[in-house]
Amino acid sequence: MSRITKIASINATPDVVIDYIANVNNHPAFISALKSVDNLQGSPKNIGESWNWTFVMGGIEVQGNAETTSFVDAKNYSFSTTSGIPSTFSYSAEPENDGTRLTLDVKYDLPSGILAKMTDAAVIERLNEQESDQAISNLQVILGD
Repeated sequence: MSRITKIASINATPDVVIDYIANVNNHPAFISALKSVDNLQGSPKNIGESWNWTFVMGGIEVQGNAETTSFVDAKNYSFSTTSGIPSTFSYSAEPENDGTRLTLDVKYDLPSGILAKMTDAAVIERLNEQESDQAISNLQVILGD
């Protein structure tokens, strides 16, 4: 299992940051490799709520399902993908000066179909690391003032 952890300062309060992230319809705005989120029936803040997604990893389009595993207002939001690319995304927010210290922790398995098409897992992991850096940077721009 691979893991990526990122910590960043965001110029918005923890409640604003977690509310934005917990709205999974916002995810394609800050996760550039995420092509779409759809089939969400209720609030993604509710544990067990699920939705479909389409993601591009290493140039290969992957579709799957995800569901909320944790939500605590102004503190954290987590979800797991239940098909496609096995993963867990956890976002934690803490007050920091006038803003937020955001921690992103992603654990994922590289799907065998993608590994079969790309011979070097390290390349995929580097691409995912860069995507995480970009997602955090995008959140800083979107939520900053």
